[in-house]
Amino acid sequence: MLAPLMMAGCSSSPDAASPASDPASVSASPSASTASPSATATSAFCLDLSTFQVGVIAYRGDVGAAIEGQPLDFKELRRKAALIADIGGNMRTSAPPDIAEEFRTVLKAIDTSVSNLKSGAETRDVVDPVYGERNRPAFDAVDNYDCGAANR
Repeated sequence: MLAPLMMAGCSSSPDAASPASDPASVSASPSASTASPSATATSAFCLDLSTFQVGVIAYRGDVGAAIEGQPLDFKELRRKAALIADIGGNMRTSAPPDIAEEFRTVLKAIDTSVSNLKSGAETRDVVDPVYGERNRPAFDAVDNYDCGAANR
């Protein structure tokens, strides 16, 4: 799953081949570390956003199957959650202020969901964090977030 996710993340950025997106060609300025993150197409957050979104959709789809009475594949859900956590962990520090809270909520919801994957757990304990009313607005916000919208 990582390869398709990585391809989705790499191919969705029109600036991916530009020299400005190459970390080796960008010099670090002292003010860059203190400035608040922005939603530019070349920010670390935006470069990985589509990959993250695809991973979240795949995880939610598998969890959602339990709503229909299908058995959960614990191993596969844990694998997907680990990939999402890895990608999201790298994105967390560069999340733009207008989506940072929702992004953290999504990460926490998936972590909560996967931590409830254990023998004897109730299906709702796995499903509610990613489909419940409390976190739904955060999932919708992250799913619909457009990094380019801030630059228009």
